[in-house]
Amino acid sequence: MNQQQRNQNMELQEMDGQSIGKRLKAFREQEGMTQEMLADKLLVTRQAVSNWERDKTLPDVYMIQKMAGLFGVGVDGFLEGIKEAEIKMPKTPGYLLAASGGTVFLYLAAGAAGFLPGKEAVGLVVVGVVLCVFIQLFLHLYFSSAVKTGEFSMLAGYSSQAEYRVDEVKKVLIQMDLHIGCLTFGSLLLLGACAFLEGSGKQIASTCVITAYCVDLCVALLLYNYRSIDKTLAREQDRKAAKGGFLSVCCFVGWIFAAMGIVAVAFAAKHIQNNSMEAAGYLGWIFLFLIVSMAGLFYEQRRVKKELERIGGYRPGVVFWIWNALLAAVAGIMIAL
Repeated sequence: MNQQQRNQNMELQEMDGQSIGKRLKAFREQEGMTQEMLADKLLVTRQAVSNWERDKTLPDVYMIQKMAGLFGVGVDGFLEGIKEAEIKMPKTPGYLLAASGGTVFLYLAAGAAGFLPGKEAVGLVVVGVVLCVFIQLFLHLYFSSAVKTGEFSMLAGYSSQAEYRVDEVKKVLIQMDLHIGCLTFGSLLLLGACAFLEGSGKQIASTCVITAYCVDLCVALLLYNYRSIDKTLAREQDRKAAKGGFLSVCCFVGWIFAAMGIVAVAFAAKHIQNNSMEAAGYLGWIFLFLIVSMAGLFYEQRRVKKELERIGGYRPGVVFWIWNALLAAVAGIMIAL
């Protein structure tokens, strides 16, 4: 056995235990071919190769023979190995969801039994329903569906043009779901503890818990996305685009939090009623703020791709700084109102 055959056997051993799609991708990358190049050699579309590698469809026997010959291995060598265990959503996020729901029901029962004042119990239940149902339950159902089906089209930042490592994306979604479950359950317990405080400390503590929840939720999801770029995206060009666009996404989220904070402080300091003319004025400025921030975000995301295609890299341009200056000006006006 010559050195080339020994190296090839070692490569097959390293791929042992992988699905057909993963083995196809591994052979393709070893040969230095893109999906488009492989598709041309097999006389199929790039989408067909992508579906095979993501295990969404399986090639027929004739195509497997053709691929094995193309990579210089026998059919048995190409098919050798056991399919990896399917990644499934663990039960822990479901348990955390049930615990959060039980906590909300406990607050409702405590209010009905008189252990908590009616107003406090209603407030806890309303906040609990928002956190538990509209955030934790919704995200858990979506993440579970995405992990089960491998369909990620509704994920923020998903691009149909990018090539993803499906198993790695599923692992990230599971981590996110666990984080959201722990965060929501812990925040509900803290809000319940705040209800027993006296005076203004109760409102301040509750506001701090909710604010911390919102900040942690957004920052954690951003960090999970950024830290997983190298693992979830298969092509270097896709990884560069994702990292280049991350700056504008962070700016967008940061400015939104700043605007909401300005409005919250203004309403509390000036005792503004929700249905007053002053409230309507702030609503108009918030609407303008959202338009400017979203327009800048979409423009910068498009510019990232164009710059990568043109010069192979990305740096913030003049429009990026003008965009941030406009947002700062609108925020300053809102503070001065």
